[in-house]
Amino acid sequence: MIREVFSSIMGEGKFIGKRFIFVRFKECPLDCIYCDEPNAPGGTARVEEISGSGEFTEYLELDHELIETIEKLRTPDLFAVSFTGGEPLLYSNKIKKYSEILKQKGYKTFLESNGMFPEKLDGYDYASIDIKLPEHFENKDDDFWYDLYTKELETIERLYLAGTDVYAKIVVFEETSEELIERIARDLSKIGNITLCIQPVSPTDRIKATTSKKKIFELMAICGRYVDVMCTPQIHKWMGML
Repeated sequence: MIREVFSSIMGEGKFIGKRFIFVRFKECPLDCIYCDEPNAPGGTARVEEISGSGEFTEYLELDHELIETIEKLRTPDLFAVSFTGGEPLLYSNKIKKYSEILKQKGYKTFLESNGMFPEKLDGYDYASIDIKLPEHFENKDDDFWYDLYTKELETIERLYLAGTDVYAKIVVFEETSEELIERIARDLSKIGNITLCIQPVSPTDRIKATTSKKKIFELMAICGRYVDVMCTPQIHKWMGML
């Protein structure tokens, strides 16, 4: 269930640069071509033993010891505990239990999700919802994308109406459609005051080049007509952090 637990700065999105404890869950139903996380269900859980050290110990499982592990990694500059993945809402019942305990201990909680499970939401202080684009997938048709997009918007709206500080994030490619980005920004503006983070794609085994500055500026200018927009590249990668 849990792949790893560690302390680091948030390397992307609205809260970029803030200190988090990350609880990363295994598995995701999607297979985005830019994803840099392993998607296998098995394996051990690794835990950073000293906050920020980058030194890990492997465990067979971590469920019952998670809260104690988080307590050991807590630092005075901590912003929140992030449930990330993978797709954390695959384990929504467990996360609800963890969140209740953490809030009793004074922690803020942060959800990082692909937004495909609006019915599994619970109370979070902060949330980042990835809006997927058609070019993020191989061998998926337009009906698949539209169904997913509808669920993402529903997830964002439910979180927003529940009082969660939620923002949307989109990984953009050089070929990303300006018309589609405008549509998404317009749809977000109908929900409320939602920040949209434009993230240039990071090179991976399947992605050989990032997004050009020209493309990023063009997309941001379009989004700015409707929503608060930021460009948030993955800074933790070039800083050598997790």
